[in-house]
Amino acid sequence: MARAITTPSPFEESRASRLGKRAVLWFILLQLPIGALSSYRAWVQIKELTLTTTSSTLAPGVVVQSNLVSWARVESDARIELVQGQRVTMLGEVYLPRNHEPVFDPRPRHGSVVVELTPTMLDGFEPGTAMLRATAVGRSQWLRIPPPTVREQPVRIAAR
Repeated sequence: MARAITTPSPFEESRASRLGKRAVLWFILLQLPIGALSSYRAWVQIKELTLTTTSSTLAPGVVVQSNLVSWARVESDARIELVQGQRVTMLGEVYLPRNHEPVFDPRPRHGSVVVELTPTMLDGFEPGTAMLRATAVGRSQWLRIPPPTVREQPVRIAAR
């Protein structure tokens, strides 16, 4: 049986080219879930923020605590403030650094602020209602600064 003489078409790909395209396609497909998770972590930078006290009446010796959980794609910090009318006093602050490889490292970072109130911290405040405020902020990402995450708790300041 006779065989026809064929010449390779200039439009056919070589085996190496096909394998190279497949390798690039698999690399891109493997990076998509990592990119999706990283994008979410860039948009929602604060995972969790809590504010607790040992008593709803503030007096010397009462402990105020705030726990911060950040996605650690960027730096973040949290602070506890005592607010009464126009008077605002910062009681404590915590800073969380970002992960070493923030795009590829999805592990969250944890930090907390624990403050035991002293008489000097309560100086200048009148006995009565006040507000404890925990505020967590991230940093600019994709030309967007996210809004702060805020937790507030109404308290009473004890008479001295």
